[in-house]
Amino acid sequence: MSKCEKCIYMHSKNNVDYSLINIYENTKFAKEIPSIWTDWYNRLDSKIMIIGQDWGPFEDMKKLNEKYIENPIKENWIKLIEDEKSLTKRQLTKYLVKSFNGKIDSIDNFYITNAIMCGRKGNNYRGNNINLKCSTLNCKGFLHRQIEIVKPRIILTLGYYPLYSLANIYDFKIGDNLTKTIEEYPIIEIENFVIVPLYHPVAQITKEKQMEQYNRIWQFI
Repeated sequence: MSKCEKCIYMHSKNNVDYSLINIYENTKFAKEIPSIWTDWYNRLDSKIMIIGQDWGPFEDMKKLNEKYIENPIKENWIKLIEDEKSLTKRQLTKYLVKSFNGKIDSIDNFYITNAIMCGRKGNNYRGNNINLKCSTLNCKGFLHRQIEIVKPRIILTLGYYPLYSLANIYDFKIGDNLTKTIEEYPIIEIENFVIVPLYHPVAQITKEKQMEQYNRIWQFI
């Protein structure tokens, strides 16, 4: 990933800047803190892999890394993660804990990655500064390799583009939107693992609809 340049100069036909920042050029930085979500290199034996859309702005990752470097010990890392108040992370944890009847209390042991591996420019998490489809396809080989390394039993996809990436990697059909796909393919079996497509944790979907998918996960554990 440190050598990839597919998205770092990307512009639209109208010259809108969709270029991303390759956070893996500095391999020490990427290993220590790829995001506010996960120290992924410590989770390679996880049976559950969560695939989100992208890491978000590079500036956020950089700030977190700087705070960690000030005191590079595990306790400080844990504190930084706990201080992160992402609604997405809180809702995802809530649904997973509830669906497994409280047998887990966090997602600390899940391998977490994304369909798009590089960081965004600026401070915008929304889709208007990134070409989601193109960058997802550019990055699918790196996602495939992570799956080969971790060998998860279950893959959970958050939203449409992680599922879109897997559909291109493993050549299976999905609908043209997430709702249609979940209705038709609530569980997708691939080789030695299953995919459970999830709505994004903060999507405008009823809790009942959300929980229908989360409750499907644990039959495979």
